[in-house]
Amino acid sequence: MSEIKISEMIRKLRAEKGISQETLASVCDVSMQAVSKWENEQSCPDITFLPLLAEYFGVSVDLLLTGERKEPENPEEDLISHLEKECKEDVLYIIQYRNGKILDKQQWSKACLENKNDAIRIRFEDEFQRQNAELHIEIWGDANIEAPDTGMDVSVGGNVNCGTVQGNISANANVECTHIEGSVSAGCDVNCSDIEGSVAAGCDVNCSMIGGNAVAGCSISCETIGGNAKAGGSIE
Repeated sequence: MSEIKISEMIRKLRAEKGISQETLASVCDVSMQAVSKWENEQSCPDITFLPLLAEYFGVSVDLLLTGERKEPENPEEDLISHLEKECKEDVLYIIQYRNGKILDKQQWSKACLENKNDAIRIRFEDEFQRQNAELHIEIWGDANIEAPDTGMDVSVGGNVNCGTVQGNISANANVECTHIEGSVSAGCDVNCSDIEGSVAAGCDVNCSMIGGNAVAGCSISCETIGGNAKAGGSIE
């Protein structure tokens, strides 16, 4: 096992995911000092941690050990294997597949820092939503949801733009919507008119009304907040 290589990969993947050493330590049930030693090449994680780390970061164990992504000999078999590993029965997955490769959902964690022009345009018909009311939608990429009223929970790998969502929204990047009847979790900014539930954002929150609590890594600007508010910067 290459101690230096795995140290570099853990440090890199943690930074890409935007989490602290303390958070990773909690995931692995070790001390923060242990994670610090991993990243500073002072020690190497026990081999039993590798599957856990790989699953948490959404990468293969080979990538952790070598820093290299192996190209599949048969792209179709790789697609089937990837989907069988990732997919759950009660989730509708919308993914991008280009040049024989899935654009992996992990790559969208940096979407708030990059200008992407390949958002997936989605429109859910009323009849589909009635028949699949309990279905969760997971989109691997940026999403422009064009339906005026979406009645399902939505999870997006990058940015999401939408009208009204009756369920919850989770996005690795920004959320810009009109009305959310559930809660919102975003890795970057949240810009919405009304959110009936709670909001957690990695950076700024700008809304007219939030029915629950509001937590932001940067600032909060809101006319009405029904619960508590906590921000790394200003609260207006």
